[in-house]
Amino acid sequence: MALSTETAVKYFYIYKDRIIQMQRFRWWFKLLLLLPTILWFAEFNMSKYIPSSIRPVVDTTTLPYLDSRILFGYTLLHWPRSVLEGKPDWQGLIYFFDLLSAFVYVIHFCFAWIFSLGIYFYYRKKVDTNGKPLIVPWSFLWCLGLLNLTAVTVQLCWPTAPPWYVEIYGTKPPSYGMHGDPAGLENADNLLHIPLFSSIYGNSPIVFGSFPSLHGAWPIMITLFTPAGKKFKIMGSIYSGLVWWAALYLNHHYLTDLLGGLLFVILNYFLGLSLLKFITNHLKERIYGPAAKISSLYGDVPGLELVVVHQDDDNSVVRLSEDSVRTPKLKKTASKDDNSVFPFVPLDIVSENSFVKNEKHL
Repeated sequence: MALSTETAVKYFYIYKDRIIQMQRFRWWFKLLLLLPTILWFAEFNMSKYIPSSIRPVVDTTTLPYLDSRILFGYTLLHWPRSVLEGKPDWQGLIYFFDLLSAFVYVIHFCFAWIFSLGIYFYYRKKVDTNGKPLIVPWSFLWCLGLLNLTAVTVQLCWPTAPPWYVEIYGTKPPSYGMHGDPAGLENADNLLHIPLFSSIYGNSPIVFGSFPSLHGAWPIMITLFTPAGKKFKIMGSIYSGLVWWAALYLNHHYLTDLLGGLLFVILNYFLGLSLLKFITNHLKERIYGPAAKISSLYGDVPGLELVVVHQDDDNSVVRLSEDSVRTPKLKKTASKDDNSVFPFVPLDIVSENSFVKNEKHL
């Protein structure tokens, strides 16, 4: 049976109100924290339309020089393939390294977004000392967006040749019209008989953006935002080490690029959190949605069912489903500020239960 227009409109407004009442942060605040990521995505994809005539000359000499100085004339590029290649007894191990490095690079493309979704669900039921929801998932996207935006801006203003270009063509400045090269990932394509990486790097809008390395930066940023706990930090450190090794093994980045990525992470992490703390302190209660206000009023009460029965702008009328309401017992958090911008919140001292278990309209 088809719904009438009047009924469809009625249900639309009902479910729209339900969604609004479930919001912990205002939509405009979430959009503000996503703005650096949106700007980075636009900058990265639109860079291919910048005329070559106004672009800087690609630097092909600085990074090799710095890399040789850091390692005292040695190199970590292609390691350990550079040592094992040509030895038949080690060919199987070389194949393993080829596939492992390719797998790490495939994971890299999507892991940051999977991680952001994971910590969203991890922190969505946790509150601070005032019963306010933690901003950790959004602060991660904020800092990651700032990192990407500043790194790509530097790559466009100071284009640098990756090690695979210098190895093939020397120090002659390249043309912006040439396509990217999969470098060591071509070995994985040959093993899998699929031109996966050749197509990805052949169509990259930024070919000469070796410094700073976002391959080296993303895992560090992810590790900084992993929940406080030894096992999470160990896993993040292993993941970061694998990505750094793969970048060198595949001849995609110098060690200088990876260290530059680390520097950009440190700067954008502290700058991003400080700026976000300033914003939240200035806006105060205006960033929170109805669900956050219910949480701050009643805390985390096990067995308590909160039902929103009326919504009037920012004032919610709440009905309690239990006849007798126990005193809320909110576990205290060691977060440095009430807005909980900083991600290092001990897991054993934050609330685990949802502050809104059921929600109905009259």
